Amino acid sequence: MGHITKEADGSCKWDCPIEKDYHRRSGWGAILGISAVCIFVFLIFLFTSSGTDAQKDLWIPLLVIGVILLIALPLIFLWNSAEDPHEQYVMSEDYVKSGYGKSAIFSEFKKTGEVTITPKYIELTGKFRNNRIYVPSEDMDFVRDFILDRIPDDAAVRHL
Repeated sequence: MGHITKEADGSCKWDCPIEKDYHRRSGWGAILGISAVCIFVFLIFLFTSSGTDAQKDLWIPLLVIGVILLIALPLIFLWNSAEDPHEQYVMSEDYVKSGYGKSAIFSEFKKTGEVTITPKYIELTGKFRNNRIYVPSEDMDFVRDFILDRIPDDAAVRHL
């Protein structure tokens, strides 16, 4: 195996560059979430009564939205300007994990409905999510065979 290392617990671990466009598309969920929070804060302000006939203070929701954007905009800039994005993968007998920390995506082999195999990555599709697993070319045969041996017999396998 090239870049894959075997861990003490029997799992395999590797780090691999991913496509820039795929990396950038993956951040749209965060942008939509930030936008939804900003709209929600502003709607709460619009539809809550102030208790009196006094004019509502517009600065309150704008301050909250400003703080959210102050945190989010640098993160969006860093996410969008990554020149060489990488992803970390851990593969055990039961699942493949891609990503770091709380944002990691777990794909259990037994819940996989479809596998798409390309020369650069393997994509596992379940009921609720897809997990694209980038693999170094010298390790592709090992990872492909490992996954195909563990998915359900009725899972569809596509080669692109």
